Amino acid sequence: MDFDYAPEQQEFRASLRKLVADRAPLPAVRARLGEAHDAELWRRLCAELAVPALAVPEQYGGAGYTLEETAIAIAELGRGLTPVPAFEVVLAVEAIRRLGTEEQRHELLPPLMAGDRVAVLALAGPDDLAGARTTASGGPGAWTLTGTPPPVLRGHVADQLLVPAVATDGPALYLVDRAAPGVSVGGHARSFDLTRPVSAVELASAPAVRLGAGLAGGDGGLLDVARTLLAAEMAAAAQACLEMAVGYAKDRVQFNRAIGSFQAIKHGCAELAVETDAAQTAADWAVMLAAAGDPGLGPAALIAKAQAADTFTACAGWNIQVHGGIGFTWEHDAHLYLRRAKSDQALLGDSTLSRALLADQVGI
Repeated sequence: MDFDYAPEQQEFRASLRKLVADRAPLPAVRARLGEAHDAELWRRLCAELAVPALAVPEQYGGAGYTLEETAIAIAELGRGLTPVPAFEVVLAVEAIRRLGTEEQRHELLPPLMAGDRVAVLALAGPDDLAGARTTASGGPGAWTLTGTPPPVLRGHVADQLLVPAVATDGPALYLVDRAAPGVSVGGHARSFDLTRPVSAVELASAPAVRLGAGLAGGDGGLLDVARTLLAAEMAAAAQACLEMAVGYAKDRVQFNRAIGSFQAIKHGCAELAVETDAAQTAADWAVMLAAAGDPGLGPAALIAKAQAADTFTACAGWNIQVHGGIGFTWEHDAHLYLRRAKSDQALLGDSTLSRALLADQVGI
């Protein structure tokens, strides 16, 4: 099985990596901690590289590619902790594409793909689409939402929120304007991951638009795609941590020797190199299944998410250990990756839950 990407996909990856290195290196990321949003860069990514439009069919104004290209973009932006809402907007785009009506797709997707508006999905755990935290009242054309949705990634920069809620006929996703009456968004300044803050949302009879016919027939594979893209991001970020650790081990000298020559350092890096390969392979496999619309995506996405989460956390921790005392300081960038790793590990269910869900799906 060939897991390699096509030459044009590799060129896309290289172009995106160069743009991130030039426009949003880690010092620039650090300068935006807390807000974690570069609006100009996001508009450029939308206009020049069509990041949120990659997997959207051309009939809706998209680029007409697949989730493989989307995963490449999410991975490269996650690798550099880039301060843009790529993962969040892509999930909102996928939700509208999979669950919205034809009219809603034509109306809602173009401004999101162009970067004119930012929509984010209130989805933190695997049960959140059931919408138990929020209730929907009213009916077609006059829905209102009341409750406390799940924590929202980058909710503080969103123009629109996609909120799961339960009405008398079951759960559905509802689109809420952040500026609408009854909508309160805040708390992002207290986020553990300052490179991708999380906002608390309160809804009090907030006007909303229902997306499609609801979730009675399933989520259209949305949760599996979310896990897959998150795994791609984490695998790339894990590799970045390992590269940072190896680079420092080559340069840092103790007892007249580079610390990378010491057996403990070599073995630790070698073991995590194996783990990063495994995480990348699992993520690539899930991405390819997602792009093909393969029904086997569910188990593959759970495997990829669990493997990538554990690997990213291990690599982020090892990076701090290799750097020694400086790695524990606020001034070093290593802690930014550890914060992202721990946050991503919990997002959409931790590794223990992912493996339990996998066991249920395969019947063991």
